[in-house]
Amino acid sequence: MLSISAVPGAADESTGETAHQTSDRATGCVAMKGLKEEILDGSMRDLGGRYPYNVGGSATYFDRLTDADGKRIATVYGRANIPSRLENGDMAEYSDERIEFSDGAVEAQGIYDITKAEKGAWQYLPVVGIEGRYRGMLGKRHFQITKMGKSLNGWIELCPAKSSSSVK
Repeated sequence: MLSISAVPGAADESTGETAHQTSDRATGCVAMKGLKEEILDGSMRDLGGRYPYNVGGSATYFDRLTDADGKRIATVYGRANIPSRLENGDMAEYSDERIEFSDGAVEAQGIYDITKAEKGAWQYLPVVGIEGRYRGMLGKRHFQITKMGKSLNGWIELCPAKSSSSVK
């Protein structure tokens, strides 16, 4: 069962979950919680060395996103590359994804710390709704790698952009 909340709040860094808080912006928001992601297929390019441990590595992936009951709710099409090393020595990964649900689509993209993510730390990518029910919405795609290259936990929060009526 997909858990959808109408009122997202601040993220709890230890779990990646959101506290339920009311705000003026919360009207029309959705939070899809309890998501599981399975990496079905992908390819890697180890240009700078083994991915994701060296600058220059890249990957593509095709994933299945399911709710807490295991029902497929979306397909994830993604690309990732390692453009740089962070000041602390960790690797930075840039990801670009399209997530297609039966009622619309979102795109997520951004840079995060893949070294911390591989160790189970929650990370997030900014997300924008581009089709269907999610068009004109902005938010975050939170994720936690449970098995590198195989599976993730996650949740997505979206709220209408302040002037979303102009993009419909």
